Amino acid sequence: MKLLSPTLLLTFPALILAFPSVTIDAGTIHGGKCKDGKNAVYYKGVPFAEPPVGKLRFEPPKVYSGKYANGALNATAPAATCIQFGDAMVPPGTKSEDCLYLNVWTPANATKTSKLPVRIWVYGGSDMSGGIDYSLYDGCSIADAGSIFVSINYRLGPLGFMALHSAGIYGNQGIQDLLLGLDWVQREISAFGGDPEKVVLTGQSAGATDVYTVATLPQAPSLFKSAIVESIALPSLLTNSTVQQTGASYARSLRCSIRDKPCLQSKTTADLQSAVDSDRLLHTGLGALDGLGVLNRNTPHFWPYVDGTVVSENPATRGIQVPTIFGYNQREGMMDTLTKYDTTKAVAALTAADYTSFLRGNWGSAAHIIQKYYPLSLFESATNGSTSLAVLFAISSVITDSEFKCSGYQSAVQATRKNVSAWIYEFTHNSTCSWLDTMPQSAISIFGAAHTAEIPYVFGNLGFNFPTQNITCTGSQLEWNLSKEMMSLWAAMAESAKPSTGDISWPAFKVTPKGLNTPGMIFGNSSTPGTIDFSACKFWAQVYAMVDASNATATAVPSSSSAKSSGTPTNGAAIIFPTTMMFAAWWLFLIVASMVV
Repeated sequence: MKLLSPTLLLTFPALILAFPSVTIDAGTIHGGKCKDGKNAVYYKGVPFAEPPVGKLRFEPPKVYSGKYANGALNATAPAATCIQFGDAMVPPGTKSEDCLYLNVWTPANATKTSKLPVRIWVYGGSDMSGGIDYSLYDGCSIADAGSIFVSINYRLGPLGFMALHSAGIYGNQGIQDLLLGLDWVQREISAFGGDPEKVVLTGQSAGATDVYTVATLPQAPSLFKSAIVESIALPSLLTNSTVQQTGASYARSLRCSIRDKPCLQSKTTADLQSAVDSDRLLHTGLGALDGLGVLNRNTPHFWPYVDGTVVSENPATRGIQVPTIFGYNQREGMMDTLTKYDTTKAVAALTAADYTSFLRGNWGSAAHIIQKYYPLSLFESATNGSTSLAVLFAISSVITDSEFKCSGYQSAVQATRKNVSAWIYEFTHNSTCSWLDTMPQSAISIFGAAHTAEIPYVFGNLGFNFPTQNITCTGSQLEWNLSKEMMSLWAAMAESAKPSTGDISWPAFKVTPKGLNTPGMIFGNSSTPGTIDFSACKFWAQVYAMVDASNATATAVPSSSSAKSSGTPTNGAAIIFPTTMMFAAWWLFLIVASMVV
């Protein structure tokens, strides 16, 4: 924690007065001013929990109840990022277990009586990587546009999601971190000019699953009034049996007894990271695209689960408790696909056999009907007859529809059946600029509206300078206009729990009679109300039912001593566990029911 020294406070009073400052129960927080002409200020590295270190490792977070030393906190620079167990969207700087901090951005003229709408951000990264100080998540533009913006760090990987009851570790620590951060917002955000009654909780990718999970909890309406779920994958969580076996396997990889919490708490963070890499059972859930288990949400992984206490019911069946926007990007699957085939040579070498292998590795005996529904010929016509590109786009489309598009649709159907308002969008815009430093500008047309593509637009962060690529890109005026529209709609969701402005009216989601075309918002070259075709979701409901039937007896995770613990039976079909089967059956019911309204 960065505290202002008494010497600085006494010697340079004029300097201190130049800092934007806010006083809360713990003391006075001194922040910084946004640059590039933005009329906004920030406060970084504000603690909301005690450091989860030593005997607090693997424990639920404890509220920060202390006072800042000398009554002041220097919040002009980022705090540490949580320990990383992956490499996606990792912020620079220090990594530490002492990471339960949040960032706040406000308009420069905000006061405690402003009662501004509050947008809260939960980052993605498979719950294995990420952090609030990643460059895309800068909140200066959001605050400059008139909202309060808050981003919350939460523990990742085993530190955030490991459960092992035999050792007294009960899991969902990362979910509890978010709940404690949300509680801090309710207590303190009015001092920054925010209205605790005008809060929208937003997450992307794994962050979207975490937001969805939190939004289904009974206490959700008391913590935020609406939610935005960007690019959610299947919202059915892990079963307890999978979580316990994953925890036991991980403990053995650390050379600890499955009952020895002190041993697990004594390991260095480097030990924890190395064990993730070496654990054979866990690695089946973190590996390559083929056999990854696109269908299988019970692949061994550190992820939220239904623990009966923090998460008492499966979110997929309970449904959200607050009005929510659900959305997906037109080419979600391209990010995963190009991550697997990450060189020009690898893409050029793709054949029809690779497509078949991908389908069999993930859907087993259902592969043939998927290949019939998504034939390569459909994609070859759009790629000038290139088989390799057709394979790339076919795999991407399968992932997009099965994981993201239909998950959003199913979640929206579930909401409306419980009389909770929902809205849905498709982001289709192909950006001028690369938005990730690992994304070559030369490949931008292939990525298209890939996973994460909407993030720069909802943050108002379209200008990028990537020295590693020797490029600077500022975005077109059309893109800045689109960003302004999306930011205003996201702010409206915080303000009124309805995503409409004076200029743009977003039609509410509804299940249409005898069909899967539903009203929604399409973010292309502009924000356009329209109809979104979810007919593929009926097909995927049938696929899930078919695979469930053929795998009804596959109910156990392979032991970590197996020679090849791939989570895949000998017939190549991904294992489906009871919770996933229950979710698929529920999904099929919702899809069929929506056809007969």
